[in-house]
Amino acid sequence: MSRRKQRSAFDQVSEFDRRRIVAYRDCGLSFMGIGSRVGRNQTTAMRICNRWIQECTMDRRGRSHPPQCTTSPSQRTIRRRLQQSGLSARRPLLGLPLTQNHRRLRRQWCDEIRAWVIKWNEVVFTDESRICLQYHDGRIRVWRHRGERMLNSCVMHCHTCPAPGIMVLGGIGYHSHTPLLRIASTLNSQRYISEVLEPVVLPYLQGLAAAIFQQDNA
Repeated sequence: MSRRKQRSAFDQVSEFDRRRIVAYRDCGLSFMGIGSRVGRNQTTAMRICNRWIQECTMDRRGRSHPPQCTTSPSQRTIRRRLQQSGLSARRPLLGLPLTQNHRRLRRQWCDEIRAWVIKWNEVVFTDESRICLQYHDGRIRVWRHRGERMLNSCVMHCHTCPAPGIMVLGGIGYHSHTPLLRIASTLNSQRYISEVLEPVVLPYLQGLAAAIFQQDNA
């Protein structure tokens, strides 16, 4: 194949040549004759003329994406470039799925009480927390050779059922805190009153000059 034919097989047909092809076809020339005049094959001339008849346009169809001119980068290359720019893969911070209304209400609440300078010294917060005694979050690593994955020394043993743990409850004020109370089994309303409020929280509040108890919906 000649150099001219190789070039014409891959070059895009210009708008001027497209108009020439349609004009030659209107004059009655065959597709072979049109191709020889504009330096294109008859299939190209036929395609342009058919699109002019069907869609009344001679413009080229746009590509869904630009042609790829380079080879696809490997994952190691992408990871190395990200590390060079100071980026690294980290575990995301867990947060509550707040809607715009939630954010608006929280902002409104903060605006209303941001002037509380002295009152905050009187607020007492209580909350409970569960401490897991056996929990594996994937951050513990083991150094091993290939093929040693099933060795007992390389296995992190954990239960499939809920991990054992203890429940504790405590309260904090501006200058002090309540004793840490361990909660055994399920805490219902009656136990909350008899085991938390009366023996722990109320004596602590009575020992303060002024106190506002913030209930945690327990």
